Amino acid sequence: MTVLHLRHIPRSRSMRILWLLEEIGCDYKLEVVEKELSLDEALAPIRRVPALQDGDAKMHETGAMTEWLCETRAPDLWRAPGSKGRVGWLDWLHFGETLVNHAAAVNRRILQPATPPETSREMQRLQHDLEILHDWMKESEWLLSSFSGADCHLGYSVWIASQVNGLDSHPGLQAYLARCSARPAFKRAEDLSH
Repeated sequence: MTVLHLRHIPRSRSMRILWLLEEIGCDYKLEVVEKELSLDEALAPIRRVPALQDGDAKMHETGAMTEWLCETRAPDLWRAPGSKGRVGWLDWLHFGETLVNHAAAVNRRILQPATPPETSREMQRLQHDLEILHDWMKESEWLLSSFSGADCHLGYSVWIASQVNGLDSHPGLQAYLARCSARPAFKRAEDLSH
């Protein structure tokens, strides 16, 4: 297999991929693009996107990277087409992007408040997302029957949501985030980001 090359911007969505690479334990080259971003910068659209290169394959979307890496290097963190849990794996993987986008909208509202952020439509959407996930996590330690690449993807989004909104009213999500951040691979990824 080719050596992977990850262009990583600390505090950006590429943290998902750095964490996943550490979970997989495969060889990769890490290029840190710039110093750690503020939360505002991390949530804002930026031109210098993170990227993953695997031989001739190049990707810029973290959801695609997660699918690719799990499919090609970590089948134990994936749910293959036709397998039990496939629909849930895909659903939670893509829900991670919904959650982080709603957190970004709330963050923009906080920075430029035309209406109080706590009563805004953006906050209602974020709260709805958190409720969906909180209800699910009442029944499970991880998103699926065991830890998967979807947890790397969505776990980062929960972390971002906790920075924007806090998780005081969602103890199940606090516990989930604590489990994610306690994983040795998460800690290594965090250390590599600094």
